[in-house]
Amino acid sequence: MGGPGSGKTSTMQELHSMDISHYSIGAMYRELSGQNSDLGHEIKSYIDKGQVVPIPIAQKVIEQFIHNGKETIVIDGYPRDMEQLHMLNNAIKGKAELCKVIELMVDEQEAIKRITNRARGTDDDPALFKERMRVYEDEIAEIRMYYKSQNKYISIDSNVKLSETAEKLRSIITTL
Repeated sequence: MGGPGSGKTSTMQELHSMDISHYSIGAMYRELSGQNSDLGHEIKSYIDKGQVVPIPIAQKVIEQFIHNGKETIVIDGYPRDMEQLHMLNNAIKGKAELCKVIELMVDEQEAIKRITNRARGTDDDPALFKERMRVYEDEIAEIRMYYKSQNKYISIDSNVKLSETAEKLRSIITTL
């Protein structure tokens, strides 16, 4: 997990040599929103408003990840609210085990700098950043508490260089 600009996908790209399946919800949504399809247009409408993509759409994407993944699967950018958390639990039940939830923590100034530099799409527009961060923070506190109560939560300071964050994450994944 991690707020906008926390480095979720960039950090995972640094771990490409590990034998894991990495799926970025955000990247998948950006890719799908660029497609001329009903699903793509629907996802784009949520992204353009800085809103969370609804559960039925996310569930289809998550179940495909689990079905097509390797032994170790990392899903970045998910869950972002309690409804997604419960859907994820249902989607993996009997198919996979959730070992740990790792949240990349970044301060607002660093996150804005990062999303401004990448400028991939409308969801990365600095004007929408505050809304995206507000939506994330409104929901994430309860998710943190849920996973902490199960001793499955880990946080990593991602205000540092990408390579440092990647090394911390590599170490955690290796120990799982």
